[in-house]
Amino acid sequence: MKENDPVAAYFDKLPETHKRQFEERASGANFNFQQRLTLARELGGASSGRLLDCAAGTGEITCALLKSGKFDHASVVDVSPAMLQSAKDLLTSQIKNAELEFVQSDVFNFKPSDSRYDLILCLGLIAHTGRLDILLPHLKSMLTPGGRIILQTTLADHLGTRIVRALTSRRELVRRGYRISWFSQRNISDACDRAGLRILETRRHNLGVPFGDRLWPRANFQLETRLEKWASRHGVDAIYLLGAG
Repeated sequence: MKENDPVAAYFDKLPETHKRQFEERASGANFNFQQRLTLARELGGASSGRLLDCAAGTGEITCALLKSGKFDHASVVDVSPAMLQSAKDLLTSQIKNAELEFVQSDVFNFKPSDSRYDLILCLGLIAHTGRLDILLPHLKSMLTPGGRIILQTTLADHLGTRIVRALTSRRELVRRGYRISWFSQRNISDACDRAGLRILETRRHNLGVPFGDRLWPRANFQLETRLEKWASRHGVDAIYLLGAG
């Protein structure tokens, strides 16, 4: 990690908030973090062997995949020391059937010299790092033959994103100390092509109602619940299963 890394500094303040997103609470954010977990587990269901989570956060999604019993090793990486410690606390208490490795690192600087991965999770990361044309070839270089990447993004070309971005980008830059990176479906597709990766499957979720939780969390939760099927086609968040081309 670079000294004074603004991404690490921002996320060091958030472990407790992040953990609460996976609890049973009636808000749109909670619904969508649970959806992210469910869809990651679904897309990773055919994978086994060695797992890398390159932005593990507090570890709930890593934990869910490891509980399948299909992985005998997991490298758990996060740039934030506080997030990584929270993930370590969770995983060491819950997972007994896999070798666990915890690494505080920027994913761009992480690469084992002697091993590769059958599944790489890249969830909630690229908004905070950008540099997709560097990241995807880097992740591909760590895949086994037949390995898979699960990549998540909030889509820049969704109406809800455009509204939120227009109204908050300046304030968010001040609050975080860095700019959020936004990617459209075309951006993702083109970057995959350049990296020699294929999009094998796509899952959509999250209605993306601007400021829905701020205005009325319970109502936003009800909307997400009732319109889940619609969001699976038109949602603001996309999760991709990628494989070598």
